[in-house]
Amino acid sequence: MGAVRMDEKMLNKELMAKVSRKFYGHTNLYSKYTPKIPEGAEREYIRMVNEYTGILKEELEAEFPTLKEIYKRERDAEVQGRREDSATDFLLAVIGIFNRIRNKVAARCLSFGLKKRLLNLALINRRMTTKEWEKVIRTSLGIDIRKDYYLGDFYLDQLAKWVSENVDLITSIPENTLDKMKDIVLDGFNRGRRTTDIAKDIQLAYGVSRKKARFIARDQTAKLNGQIQRAQQMDAGITEYIWSDCGDERVRRSHRRLNGQKFSWEGEGPETDNGRHCHPGQDFNCRCIGRPVFNRNTLNLPVKEDGGIKVTIK
Repeated sequence: MGAVRMDEKMLNKELMAKVSRKFYGHTNLYSKYTPKIPEGAEREYIRMVNEYTGILKEELEAEFPTLKEIYKRERDAEVQGRREDSATDFLLAVIGIFNRIRNKVAARCLSFGLKKRLLNLALINRRMTTKEWEKVIRTSLGIDIRKDYYLGDFYLDQLAKWVSENVDLITSIPENTLDKMKDIVLDGFNRGRRTTDIAKDIQLAYGVSRKKARFIARDQTAKLNGQIQRAQQMDAGITEYIWSDCGDERVRRSHRRLNGQKFSWEGEGPETDNGRHCHPGQDFNCRCIGRPVFNRNTLNLPVKEDGGIKVTIK
């Protein structure tokens, strides 16, 4: 037992000596590598929401000929004054059609397995973000962290919360879109609009819902990435980061202003827009990254096991 502790002590001493050289006598060391947002996870999320919103499109297209026929028949009756109750009949018919669409969409969405797919996306995000973290440690400190350390229970609470929130965000899209489409049809009937104009507005409403779903995919991928990065760094004893934006024309002015500045992971983060306080990835559609600032006095990293001994740099 004493020999094992001595070996571990010596190994820790060797590792600390190796890591300390990277600081060149300074207390802080800025990461030499800026981790990236997992674009692969974002692409998978977008592909998934396209498939999910496609269910609404398919069911709507199946019912649209019937809707168009009823619309034309009842509108003609209204215009020609042949039926005083045409508006009521049309209202009931439209409600029936949209209820039928709603029920079919709900049934298909239920079998879609959204929660399971989102969990898989969360795990992909975690795996990719962890690989980026490994690059940070290897590039900056010249050591390798344990492969299994961040793949166990470390993020379970964060992943479960993210999945639950995303299920609510995505499932609300078909329901809200159908309500908007129904209002378009009823308003068009009251105003005597042509079926072609109604069809264009319905297509536009679907396009808006599809764009919203894609926005959610990009936004939520970056948010989870930011949450995981913050947890990784704070677990490793890293309390500060350098705000790093993406450096393109899509970066908002307030985030560009923060670029290159150092902040603490503690608290709610620096002020961005309109009094909001955020860390990288927390703001809506934020693609910024927190580049870690290592402090050799607080460093706490699980590195590869050697000879069966779990070694932690402290």
